[in-house]
Amino acid sequence: MKPAVFAILLVLPSICFSQYTYKNLRVNYLESNDIAKNFTYANLRLYPVYANDSFKTIFKNVGKYTPLQEAIQAKKIKITEKPSGGSVNDLTVQNISSDTIIVICGDVVKGGQQDRIVQEDIVLAPKSGKKNLKVFCVESGRWSRLEANETGTRNAAIAMDKKPAEFKGYYNKGSVSLRKVVEKEKDQARVWSKVEEINKKNNTQNETKTYTAITTSGGFSKKLDSYLKFFNNKFNDPNIIGLVVVTGNKVIGCDLFATNGLFKGQLPSLLHSYATEAILNGTQITASPQVVKNYMNQLLKDETSQKQTLKKKGNAFVNNGKKLRVSSFD
Repeated sequence: MKPAVFAILLVLPSICFSQYTYKNLRVNYLESNDIAKNFTYANLRLYPVYANDSFKTIFKNVGKYTPLQEAIQAKKIKITEKPSGGSVNDLTVQNISSDTIIVICGDVVKGGQQDRIVQEDIVLAPKSGKKNLKVFCVESGRWSRLEANETGTRNAAIAMDKKPAEFKGYYNKGSVSLRKVVEKEKDQARVWSKVEEINKKNNTQNETKTYTAITTSGGFSKKLDSYLKFFNNKFNDPNIIGLVVVTGNKVIGCDLFATNGLFKGQLPSLLHSYATEAILNGTQITASPQVVKNYMNQLLKDETSQKQTLKKKGNAFVNNGKKLRVSSFD
């Protein structure tokens, strides 16, 4: 191989994964009080991140992905326990549609023998066949067959049915702090500990200690609805591909996607995640634009800084040579 060709091959990986930087992205730092108010509700402020034309060109051939919540609602996906009794940290997933489905780390599914949270991103091709799905349990007090119907309420399964229990309910994404534990610590005991902490803080009363029971609290649900109502339709600009999440005096997370379509598909469950964190652990917004800039400089300055930052407090998902998601936490 000629030296020049070899050098190009060495440089290509760096070029391929250097898209999520200031060269191709722009953050609205909400430096005007009037603009900031438009993206602030109670203990939560969200900073939009916009794609430049160069970013959109890079990802123009990414295509369309159906998010998990839509796939479950439309019965385009089948998720079941493993045969012969099941496995706490592994499920079987199958795309039974002609769509391409994306499952994101932090997605929570209801049913089976216990509710689970997804621990790794996966893209399912049309008619994918059975694949393994890595998960963590978020319901430590149950290991019994309960099925979720289309509305998300549970019905006891027929005892004689020997087929692996199914997951037919989608909850949303876990809170930001729960997602952080799943994404970075990847430890079942720590996930259970975080769920217990969340339920205790919310005074959630449920026999099986499931995270998904958090919305059974009337006070919590009312607050959550207020947050979701406020932020609904705030991010319709087709150039938005992500958000920076702030509560109190600090950034608690950032989620970026390869396309506006991917972002919009994940937005409802992300807003649920952000609002949940703000309700449980948020405080009045005091963070200055400079605080947000300092955080984002570590993530978007250049590829080297981004790699170092994500190694400490985030992750990226790459599929077929394209970085589809970048997420970081506090």
